[in-house]
Amino acid sequence: MKNFKFLLLILFVYTSCQETPQAKFERDGISLTSPKGWNVSDEENIDNQGYYLSIEKDGLNSSGVITISWINNELDLNESINIYQNELRNNIISKNSNLTFENQKKNKFNEINTTSVNYTFSILGLKHEGILHFFYENDKSFVICKQEATEDNIKNKKGFESIEQSFKIEN
Repeated sequence: MKNFKFLLLILFVYTSCQETPQAKFERDGISLTSPKGWNVSDEENIDNQGYYLSIEKDGLNSSGVITISWINNELDLNESINIYQNELRNNIISKNSNLTFENQKKNKFNEINTTSVNYTFSILGLKHEGILHFFYENDKSFVICKQEATEDNIKNKKGFESIEQSFKIEN
């Protein structure tokens, strides 16, 4: 029995230390590549009206996460921004995190014109930063959220860039 438990422990350690391989995502004319070391942690069809995708950097101490959501309809960008900010403000985790938003600005996400909002917050004394991109393209309203612990900027940079550069919307 000891040998069996030991083998299970070795198997668990071996598989939990494995780096997630690069993976291609394609759905509803949207495609991107999740780079090696990043995994699709959540995805959900939103009543056939849109989709939600979350990609996280591997590791228990990793903080990089990017979410991509779309609705198959045109939504007012300013209204979407206000709704998203209010949802973050009222989220149980960020409610007491000194969440602050900067002003909206024109920006780009992989050469797509966006309206973006940067934000910061702190959880258990660890500073985090994020950016929200809002845009409408090919009959879809998008929200892309990129977030990380400030101290992980350098570790997450290549992964975030890889995801952004691979992001495509079919015409």
